[in-house]
Amino acid sequence: MKTRIRSVVATFGWWQWLLAAVFVVALVGAGLFAVRTVRFAIYWRTHHNQPIERWMTLNYIAHSYTVPREVLEEALGLPPSTGLARPDRRPLAEIATSQGKTFDQLKATLLAAIDRARPPEPPKIGPAPPKEPPPPKGQEIERGAS
Repeated sequence: MKTRIRSVVATFGWWQWLLAAVFVVALVGAGLFAVRTVRFAIYWRTHHNQPIERWMTLNYIAHSYTVPREVLEEALGLPPSTGLARPDRRPLAEIATSQGKTFDQLKATLLAAIDRARPPEPPKIGPAPPKEPPPPKGQEIERGAS
C-alpha cells in the first residue's frame, strides 16, 4: 500500500503539487475559523449579564445584556453610531470622565436603560404541588364530615 502511494505521489506534476498545497492551506484556514467560532460561542454562552465594570465598552455591555447599542448611547447622551459613524469604543471609565460623572452614576444610568429596554421577565412558576395518591379500592374518603 505504501509503495503504491509513493509511486503515485512520485508522478505528480507541478500543478498537482500546487493544488495539494492550496488544499492544505484551505484546510488549515477552515480549521482556524472553526476553532475561533467555537471559542467565541463558548465565551458568550458564559458571559451573559456580567456586572458592569470600568473597562467595558458599550458594545460589550450591549452584547452581554442583549440590548441594542443605540439604547445605551441614547441613555448616555452620546451621538448615535449608525451609518458611517463609528461606534464609541472607549471604556466606560473614560466616558464617565469625559461627561463629568462618576462611574457609579454612569453605571446606574446604563442599568436603568437596560431595564427599560428589556421585556419584563415572566413570573417564575414553582413546581406543581404533589398529587394525592388515590384511595385504596373499597375505601371512600369522607368529605365534609366536620
